[in-house]
Amino acid sequence: MDEPRPADSDTRDWTFVIDEGCAQCGYVPHEPTATVARLRDLPGRWAAVLQRPGAAARPSEGVWSPVEYACHSRDLLRVLGERVALMLDQDEPTFSDYDGEAEAVRGRFWAADPAAVAEEIRRGVEEASSVYERVGPSDWERRGLRGDGRVFTIVGLSRFLVHDLEHHLHDVGA
Repeated sequence: MDEPRPADSDTRDWTFVIDEGCAQCGYVPHEPTATVARLRDLPGRWAAVLQRPGAAARPSEGVWSPVEYACHSRDLLRVLGERVALMLDQDEPTFSDYDGEAEAVRGRFWAADPAAVAEEIRRGVEEASSVYERVGPSDWERRGLRGDGRVFTIVGLSRFLVHDLEHHLHDVGA
């Protein structure tokens, strides 16, 4: 498969969804203790999307295909799961930068095997869920710092992660 041009960049700071929700997809900030249940609802939905004919085709130039959105979701499960684990194990860790657009190009998301990505999402949900299951009642407000100094809590990361994965299902019409 020929390498497509990079998708159009989304320069919005999506952290507003942590407190405000998202009118575009209908996300309402959830109770953080529901994070594991919300995550475990996702693999079947992603598998159904990735079984569609044309799952690797971009709907228009500059817009990710369902496979590319799924790869991004898979990676976010890993990245945010690792960040929450750090927040549980350290006081106010600082996170390295993560550029999803650059990662899509580096990881050749457009060429990924849909069935393999569905399985990777399933495993990623289990791994992230096991981290969230370690969060005790007094841990939800533990803090971590993004490379630019923005402070996140485990509550915020749980909302950001669930929103992102559910929003991308909305993006692909699921």
